[in-house]
Amino acid sequence: MIKTNWRELKKENLINKVFLLPTDTIYGFSSLFDDKVSNKQIRELKNIRMDRLFIHLISDISDLEKFDIFITKQQIKFLKKVWPGRFTIILKNKLGEKISFRIPAHKKLRKFIKQVGPIISTSANISGEKNVLKPDDLKQFIQDKIDFYIDEGELKGEASNILEFLR
Repeated sequence: MIKTNWRELKKENLINKVFLLPTDTIYGFSSLFDDKVSNKQIRELKNIRMDRLFIHLISDISDLEKFDIFITKQQIKFLKKVWPGRFTIILKNKLGEKISFRIPAHKKLRKFIKQVGPIISTSANISGEKNVLKPDDLKQFIQDKIDFYIDEGELKGEASNILEFLR
């Protein structure tokens, strides 16, 4: 596990890599959203099923277009009230598949996402265990499977609220 900073994380260095990032809530295991190798590694690391949704962290509501998401003007109005912030919203794409999204309130993270594109994120813990509030809390066998991490000390420890838009 290599400690780094926001400036050093470049998209070309993140391909097939798992990284630990602070958010405005808790630390999360992350990878580029379309990186199937790293996404699988995170699932194995957390011991979670393939059908469980990752959160897609995006930098702006307009990023939803990259996922073929259709939302109404009324839904956009609601999203502008809760984002950026602690709300994860489950939406359906044009194929009817559920995808979860969040725009974090963490400004450096949003700037990073704007540079590299959407990333997936999930709480930095083994499924069913308590959330990781600082990188040192990670068990050694997990630390060995993380490529990069950013340490911003201990975080608040409150996970995001999840809402699903039905249509």
